[in-house]
Amino acid sequence: MNATQATFTMVLLFGLRCLLPLALMFGIGYAMNWMVARWETEANEQGEGTAVAANVIAKNGDRCWSIMKCDPELRKDCPGFKQQMVPCWLAKTQAEGALPEKCVTCPVYEAKPSLA
Repeated sequence: MNATQATFTMVLLFGLRCLLPLALMFGIGYAMNWMVARWETEANEQGEGTAVAANVIAKNGDRCWSIMKCDPELRKDCPGFKQQMVPCWLAKTQAEGALPEKCVTCPVYEAKPSLA
């Protein structure tokens, strides 16, 4: 093996050892950023109705019992009414051990389901 072949072999091995992992890392990073941007776009397109409902609730200050038009007598026993500093659906979930079925379609729950 002459000096030229030895130099070429060392450069090739250096490229395989150092530059190829760097190229892979940057390629994977670019692909992940592209996927996150795509997912955020899809979420924004799908979540417009929920965001509007959440803004209406936040501005009007509506609560679960006013949206569901609960009877004032039933409110006395309702965990959501008793614990007004906690989201109503979270208070009911803690009291009953499971999320009530009617909460899933409620705009109050749709505004903040990530706390569940």
